[in-house]
Amino acid sequence: MTGERSTVDRRRRRAGAVVWPIVVATAPTAAFQLPNLVTAPSVKVSLVVFGLVVLSAAVVVQVVRARRTAASVAAAAAVARSTELEQGTAVRYAFGQLATRLVRFAELRRAARRQELPAFADRIAVALAFYLLPGVPDVRANVYQLSADLRALEPIGHGGAEDTAGVFRAGTPYGDRNLDWVLVGGGPRVVGDRLAEVDVDEDLPGFEPRYRSYVSVVIRSEEYSFGMLTVDSPAPDAFTDLDAKYVAMMASFMAIAFSLASSFPERDRNPRKGP
Repeated sequence: MTGERSTVDRRRRRAGAVVWPIVVATAPTAAFQLPNLVTAPSVKVSLVVFGLVVLSAAVVVQVVRARRTAASVAAAAAVARSTELEQGTAVRYAFGQLATRLVRFAELRRAARRQELPAFADRIAVALAFYLLPGVPDVRANVYQLSADLRALEPIGHGGAEDTAGVFRAGTPYGDRNLDWVLVGGGPRVVGDRLAEVDVDEDLPGFEPRYRSYVSVVIRSEEYSFGMLTVDSPAPDAFTDLDAKYVAMMASFMAIAFSLASSFPERDRNPRKGP
């Protein structure tokens, strides 16, 4: 019903935009031509006065419409500037803060970097939830790390609504699917509504997740997988293409941190590379 009303309103506005200027342009001319159709002086005077009134009304209406249009354009421009400023500030703050922290992270010894990983993962998740995706309803961001035996994805960083998510373990439908995807370095997953897609077919009895839509990206560097970054929301179609790019960028930051915390010999011995 709401959609039908909005469609009718749009059609009325379009019709008014076309018809009203024609009426305003022709009404005064028609009013001033009426005195030529009568001979009585008193009637002619009355019609001339009527024509002047119509002309004055047309001018007033045009001025009012022009001012309203100008005000609407100015208001829209002000909103656009404000939104651009807010988004720009949020993006600069989020990326600037993470870049600074990553520089400090690189200056630590490798053992200290490993201890600092969860804190950096929290920063990544918080930057997504509060600075880059503030308009997403009840957004939640989680950073997962592959376990040493490659049989689990364990949350190490959280930001946004509710508590952190659980562990994805091998031997469960979602665990096996996500582990296979992470280990081979699959492409980003953008799901607008899990109820309309394949996810719901793998639900265990009694499983009621908080989310309807989500974006997941593998955390990967040099064909070596470390985990995954996921953002979700209970609202369907909550994420835009730009949101997905933000998630991918944050996953790249997280991949750098993981890479700095892992020694190359360990990575060469660990079978996490994709085909």
